[in-house]
Amino acid sequence: YTSEIAEFAEEESAKHRDPMRDSLTIDELIRMRRYINEHSYERNKHLYIDRKHKIAAVMSCGKNFGTWKTAGRVIPWQTPNAPNNIIHVRLATGSVVEQMNSHPFAKLHTALTHNGETTNFEALKQRVEQFNLSPLASTDTEVAALKFHLIADEWAYPDWAVFESLSPTTGDDLALLNENLRDQLESVQRVEFASSPDGPYQYLCLRHDPYKKVTERVDLKDPADLRPNVTAFWKDENGRKKKVFTMIASEEQAIKKMLKLLDKEGLIDGAAADLTLSSSGMISRYMYDDDSKVKDFQFIDRYGKPIDLNGYGQHYSIRRAKLTEPERDFKGWERNYKIFITKELEKLSFNDIHWLLQQLVESADTQNRFEKHLHILTWLRDYIRTINPGKKAISSLVDMADYFIEKILDRVNKGSYAGYHYYSRKAGLEFDEKGNYGRTLVLNAEGFLAEGTDPDYVLAAFLNRAYELGWRKFIIYRLHGQRLVSTAVMGSGDTDDVEMDVYGSVGEYFGAFMQGGTIRLHGNAQNFTAMCMHHGNLYIFGNAGKVCGYGSKGGKVFIMGNVVDRVWTNSVNDCRTQSLEIMILGSATKYAGESLMGGNFFFGGMHFDEKGQLRLNERPYLGTKMLGGASRGKFVFFDPENRLHEAQYTHGKITGFSDDDWNYYNQKIRETFQLSNIPLYRKNDGEYLNVEGKMVEFNRDVFKLIVPKGGLKGYESH
Repeated sequence: YTSEIAEFAEEESAKHRDPMRDSLTIDELIRMRRYINEHSYERNKHLYIDRKHKIAAVMSCGKNFGTWKTAGRVIPWQTPNAPNNIIHVRLATGSVVEQMNSHPFAKLHTALTHNGETTNFEALKQRVEQFNLSPLASTDTEVAALKFHLIADEWAYPDWAVFESLSPTTGDDLALLNENLRDQLESVQRVEFASSPDGPYQYLCLRHDPYKKVTERVDLKDPADLRPNVTAFWKDENGRKKKVFTMIASEEQAIKKMLKLLDKEGLIDGAAADLTLSSSGMISRYMYDDDSKVKDFQFIDRYGKPIDLNGYGQHYSIRRAKLTEPERDFKGWERNYKIFITKELEKLSFNDIHWLLQQLVESADTQNRFEKHLHILTWLRDYIRTINPGKKAISSLVDMADYFIEKILDRVNKGSYAGYHYYSRKAGLEFDEKGNYGRTLVLNAEGFLAEGTDPDYVLAAFLNRAYELGWRKFIIYRLHGQRLVSTAVMGSGDTDDVEMDVYGSVGEYFGAFMQGGTIRLHGNAQNFTAMCMHHGNLYIFGNAGKVCGYGSKGGKVFIMGNVVDRVWTNSVNDCRTQSLEIMILGSATKYAGESLMGGNFFFGGMHFDEKGQLRLNERPYLGTKMLGGASRGKFVFFDPENRLHEAQYTHGKITGFSDDDWNYYNQKIRETFQLSNIPLYRKNDGEYLNVEGKMVEFNRDVFKLIVPKGGLKGYESH
């Protein structure tokens, strides 16, 4: 860096060294650096572009920063003691598969890896070539890496300007920002918009400043939110050292796998994230000392606003903790478990809860006790986030519930419950057990592939085989990303008699193409949930992902969390089947209900915090462009503080509730609250909801009904 060269020259000058020994002046050093920076690419093109087999494959990086491209060889785990060592084996998928095109692409103090495609490759290429940064590889990823290097390292753009250069804020989204920030963003766009990437893309970037002793991960994605991502946080400040982890993946099961490995190695306590969300862009920044040890952290969003992580409490590893018998006698607590847990959870220790849940599993010696104890554990899994945990981290309590649900379902393998049959791929046997309506198939999903057509190896195909053998009731657990867990794979007609409880990390297309039946997911769903649903009942006690409900014709869906973009696009309320009824406790982001042709929707716009307190989201609807091109359908939002902005529903209009509308939504909103463990309190002939510690009266005045304006306006909203 020029600053380092200048500092070195000043130090040497202060020592009054002999000028005859200093063969280079500071000006000459600066010119040398500029020459290396500006001409190294064009002087070495012959090693890359014009050769069938490239000679050079790995570029050297800056200070305390190394990239290892292994091309399938042994990974050099004995890496230097630097804050950043990137080890990556992903080859390019959209261009020539060779070492030079493998990710990441690293420059002096930046590196970038890419999922997606850049459709305006030439525009980016022309921009970086203006500054002698011609790409040497034949993939669009390096062009993006060069631009990131240019703006984030060479020019040192502010954080918000880096995001705006690679993922510009446009249209109605600008209207949601304050005026000063809007002017700043537009000033960057006037310079960089023509060369900002276009198409579906997610960039994971590393930026390193060895002189300020800062290293950071920059998460960038396309402004239309076309690429999926899941971001998770784990934070604990109760031990000797402050610990914080942030992870990002395209699907949640990857994050869960990483958390389990971190817990196994003792780096964290518990294998569940404190916070999971879908980010539109953020920076995870870490500051380190002279010994390359991280000493502090900062998270900021794409506009430079700090992301404050709450104090999530003390964590606990159910897999590594030593259990001791508690002094208190808890005999009979399970008879009134809801009251007991709600009142006592704040005071109970992790050891107490560990003991109680383990006793539930060990005492499930009859089918009646098994069913009752599984019900208690499932209730705890679904609603633990709605109860004050005291000083304990809710994530660790969720992890404990998941752990003991797996343990109690493992007991079915012993064959002691006549109403249940157990199957796992570990048995290595072909499944040919005949089912009947009274028995339940308990299916351990461990080892099943995520997708395919062979029922011996693929979960969705196996469910079809089980259905043909007569099975109608299912409990599926230990899922790890398997796709299309749905009644859709069962036969060619209606499946109204199917009932399914699902535990674990489901993959995409959960509940998609349903032709009837009831499915309950005790956890988070992912992208394309309820896609093309015809009819049936789908209950999700967690978040869901992108493009939920696309092309649906009917069905009832409850989601006890947030959803992302493009939910129920191109859906219709088909009068020949079950009405389309959607109940979401949280919020959606962008493009909700595009080209919608019917259906009734409720968005609560709420979440539970780390103390189990019900709180409002930033807005009932988090983004813009709802109901673009829609002709029918009704969106109802809980908005007691009038947080909805008119820029969010430019393609819709607020209208009053008719008596019929309110009678219908009154029932559905109450059902949403009941399914979310949210009580309504009676006072002075009214009913009240406790939100953020304040009592909000439950009546039609705190809800907004939005319907489409109609017409073609909205199709150009992209």
